[in-house]
Amino acid sequence: MSIITLISLLGVAFGVMVLIVVLSIHNGFERNLKDTLLGHSPHISIQSSYGTISNWKEMEISLAKQEKVESAFALVEGFVLLDSRAWQRPSYFRAFNTENEGQIRALEEMLDRDSFPNSSADFNPALGDSVRSASPVVPEGDNSDIEVRPLVPLDTADLPPGDNDELYGNRYVVVSSQLAKSIGLKVGDDIRIIAASNLDEVMAVYSVPKKRAWELYTDVFEDFEGRLKMIFEISSEGEKSLSVEVTNAYKVFQQLLPMIVSTPKGDVETEGLEMRPAEREIVRDILDRLDFVDRREGGFDYFPLGTKKELLDKLKELRELDLERADNEAFRKIEKFVVPKELRIQGVYSDSERSKGPDLFIPITIGMELKGLRGEVESIGLRIEDPYEAEEFAINLQKKLGDEWMVRSWMKTHAERFQLVKTEKIMMSFALSFITLLSAFSIMAVMYTVTVQKRQEIGVMKALGARPSQIVRVFLYQGLIVGIGGAILGLGLGLLAIRYREGIMSIIRGFGIDPFPPEFHGMSELPAEVIGSQLGVICVVAVILCLFAALIPALMAAFRDPAKSLRNL
Repeated sequence: MSIITLISLLGVAFGVMVLIVVLSIHNGFERNLKDTLLGHSPHISIQSSYGTISNWKEMEISLAKQEKVESAFALVEGFVLLDSRAWQRPSYFRAFNTENEGQIRALEEMLDRDSFPNSSADFNPALGDSVRSASPVVPEGDNSDIEVRPLVPLDTADLPPGDNDELYGNRYVVVSSQLAKSIGLKVGDDIRIIAASNLDEVMAVYSVPKKRAWELYTDVFEDFEGRLKMIFEISSEGEKSLSVEVTNAYKVFQQLLPMIVSTPKGDVETEGLEMRPAEREIVRDILDRLDFVDRREGGFDYFPLGTKKELLDKLKELRELDLERADNEAFRKIEKFVVPKELRIQGVYSDSERSKGPDLFIPITIGMELKGLRGEVESIGLRIEDPYEAEEFAINLQKKLGDEWMVRSWMKTHAERFQLVKTEKIMMSFALSFITLLSAFSIMAVMYTVTVQKRQEIGVMKALGARPSQIVRVFLYQGLIVGIGGAILGLGLGLLAIRYREGIMSIIRGFGIDPFPPEFHGMSELPAEVIGSQLGVICVVAVILCLFAALIPALMAAFRDPAKSLRNL
């Protein structure tokens, strides 16, 4: 074997090795991403097309009985403002039923005990193990006539959020490692969280106009006041007015408030005009008073006596509203409303920038309170036996539940992440495949050089009766040997590199280079997953490229005129 052929073989081996190593590491990252997402995300999520779910307890029980379902649990998600020492930052939370063993077990497996040794996913440390396991309590002796009842926590489904915090350990939270490391949190620290909706209320008060609504929208108020003075008249049955005039006056005043308007694209909620909460309340009272009507045949509406005076008094109150008092009242209500939740960190689970999960895992009752839900939840999550069958399971479940429910698998929920990983893998494979392609061109150049060097020998063979196919076969065998040899050598080197990848990475880090920082990927060691089918495809493609590279020079040699080859013999 010539030195040029050896270099070509090593080029093929290097290309195969690099492809195997890179694809195996990408496979490892993809597997790690899926494992992480499956750890902190439900395999199936179920939402109501009407918004929240009120009968979630019954649905949990019903869905948990479905075939292949391991557990069902209620979920509430959203954003909060997290306050810890001198740090404040927006954070994403996921609230779930902390009595659900399947979800707790999955969270327990994800805890970052290397960096945070005392981490736990037990949200109810104050309750004894006997309580949480619901083990029956039976006295000694003859118990044949005793009805055994399990000792379990009280059912607090009907209690308002916040009333059972201490009983259920609702002061505990599990945070992500990314959050903990970024602001220096550790197990046992206390944090405060404020609902994002509360901040909207604060901004609504701070953004009130400086003038009265009457001054800003004088035309609307004076038009309505003028209509009120004209449309009412006293009758034996109360105050009456033409129905059409009442309707027109109502429409004039209704434009002050947000309302649902039908459009060709569907119902749209208007924002209404800008005014203080106290002014908005008076406007609502006036509209409610106009709704208190006895509409009769003949086109007349009847109202109780004193309605006209009451409405005009409300308008006078609106016109002469004490702005300072109204603003102070609004601020006082905010002080009662925006109450931070004090939570203690019970554990830290492992996540990364590449596979980021919720910043906070909190109990469902806290989540309800933060989102302003009164016993409802936003969705129900399912964990099934084989998460990779989630898409098929979701399709079948959607058919059972009907169009009133939206069922999504974790594959659909995180489709963008997986598409990104897939695109990265394709682009990296495409770029690195040029190494093998260049090796193939090198083989082609070597074969062409051989045909030039051996043209007289080839001419002699053809003069002695050698067929073109026999000439082609000689060169193809050489290309096949180079291809197979390079593929086998590259396969062996690639598997060795994967086997000792941590040692290789240590050497690279010794030069101050870390292409896979643990802070980004959230893993202490470089992941890798070898897939046999991928190895086979890489090796076969390498051999085919080598054969194709040898074929072109072989054809040129096989069909060259032997007389020209022997002319200088």
